[in-house]
Amino acid sequence: MNAAPVTFEDPILTIELKRDVTKHLKQGHRWIFANCFEERRPIKSGIHILNYKGEPLALGIWQGDTQLRFRVLVLAEEPIFRRNNMKRTLELYFESQWRKAVEIRKTFDLSVTNSFRLINGEGDGFPGLVIDVYNDTAVIKHDHAIMEKTWNAKVIAEKIQADFPQVTCVYLKRRNDADEKGTNIVGTLAPEVQFLENGVLFASNIRDAAKTGFFLDQRDNRKMIQNFAKGKTVLNLFSYTGGFSIFAAKGGAKEVTSVDIAKVAIQAVARNFEINGLTTVHHDIATDAFEYLEKQNTEKKKYDLVITDPPSFAPNEKSVEQAKAAYTKVFSNSIKLVNPEGLFAASSCSSHIATRDFMEICKEAFSRARKKGTLIYQGGQPVDHPYPAAMEELRYLKFALFRLD
Repeated sequence: MNAAPVTFEDPILTIELKRDVTKHLKQGHRWIFANCFEERRPIKSGIHILNYKGEPLALGIWQGDTQLRFRVLVLAEEPIFRRNNMKRTLELYFESQWRKAVEIRKTFDLSVTNSFRLINGEGDGFPGLVIDVYNDTAVIKHDHAIMEKTWNAKVIAEKIQADFPQVTCVYLKRRNDADEKGTNIVGTLAPEVQFLENGVLFASNIRDAAKTGFFLDQRDNRKMIQNFAKGKTVLNLFSYTGGFSIFAAKGGAKEVTSVDIAKVAIQAVARNFEINGLTTVHHDIATDAFEYLEKQNTEKKKYDLVITDPPSFAPNEKSVEQAKAAYTKVFSNSIKLVNPEGLFAASSCSSHIATRDFMEICKEAFSRARKKGTLIYQGGQPVDHPYPAAMEELRYLKFALFRLD
């Protein structure tokens, strides 16, 4: 490689903490918020050394325009920290974290699943960086503008191809409303990328799709749905491109209905049915899922399995109580559509809704629907979506499968 994987300005400047968060960091948490600093001078976003009482505490990334101000990479007490050579510190850090991330992803059998998350931000030690692999295409995405400047995409592309030689295209994806949606780093992004998940084919128009192109985090939960779908009528609400619908059909569902407000998503569901050669009776409906729920309940429609995986209702802490009410209502209305001894699957992707709160929401939803349920499976993020044990807030995905009693 002819360049460093981490970009920084030399010399690296220091930032002084006003509050002692040493214990917080040593436990493995990696975020420090604005109230921990006295910003007496403008601080340029990027790599900085963090001091407390004049002594180095950590090396990390400053982002000055958010309440989350500092994202830690290396603690000064760690063996790889070179007090007089930050360039070497960053090299050692990158190589160590990359190696550990690759070891996890090498556990996938590519003949069965060739779509996976290679880098999951803080969970793999790369704040603000996500890399998803879809067969021969890798997609890089950042959660903040400074991260695109910090993580050297060209060097990272070389690393990806060295460890996963099947990758022939590396695409840097930006926000869908950005002036430039994305950039080809290696090769050229195809209009449609096809990939395998647990032996099932999916297609994605990565350039225009949500996130990096697909919601890989529901992999284990989709497989669980396949196990229970045989002979059932299935309703998949907020279906997006039909991940749960396809696995239900592969599991032998008698009939599948997919509902999503986005017409392009519903068209993608039909495409995914097509490329898998599925002949299951399938209704793809482009409409508001909330309105559809109300209509189905008015008509007293029933299904053997209802899957409700809405978008996040809690974008921040202030919205949590409102979000709990919204989840309770949509889950309750969904439960009312389930046949006796049928199945209900509930999911939430909101990091601000804790797992305990999510299960309380489900409990209240059953109560409001005047039904009883038995929890038969509780899931979450798969192996390629790790998070630091000290950062429970990054355990964002909740999934529960209930039997109605």
